[in-house]
Amino acid sequence: MAKQASKIQEKGTRGRLHVRMKERAEEGRKREARLMLVSLIDTFVILCVFLFQNFSAEGDIMSIAPDLTLPEARVENMPTSSVIVAVTGKSIVVEGKKVAESSEALKDPDLVIDGLYEEMVRIADLKRAIAELDDTKEFRGEVIIQGDKLITFELLKRVMYTCGRAEYGEISLAVLKNR
Repeated sequence: MAKQASKIQEKGTRGRLHVRMKERAEEGRKREARLMLVSLIDTFVILCVFLFQNFSAEGDIMSIAPDLTLPEARVENMPTSSVIVAVTGKSIVVEGKKVAESSEALKDPDLVIDGLYEEMVRIADLKRAIAELDDTKEFRGEVIIQGDKLITFELLKRVMYTCGRAEYGEISLAVLKNR
């Protein structure tokens, strides 16, 4: 049979347990917080890989108007930064600014679209002024026409003629790359 502990022994055991618990609690408070560097590094590596995969080295030279459907073609050259003219069945837009209605442009007996011509001349004058102040910049008369695939050739011809009259001789047509 096991010997029963006396009341004095019980108090001593409880006291020792109490002292040990206090010591452990103090040790826990004294511990320093540590960063889990391996997990942190893994997270940053995954983030960097994700950003590199989604980064476009060429950059977006132009954005396509929401109501515009570009034709598809085999693309040889990437576009450069230049003035963008968007032509839809409803309107003609230069650099985000609506300059003419497509229906009105077709009704005019003259090939020059007045609103488009005025805006293109204004931009050309601005680019020439910048070129005079900065030797690294020059006005080359480049324009990119984003023509909806459903517009008529007559409208496209008038837009191209107007751009040429405004001293934009380097005309490119924007298309979607055929895969």
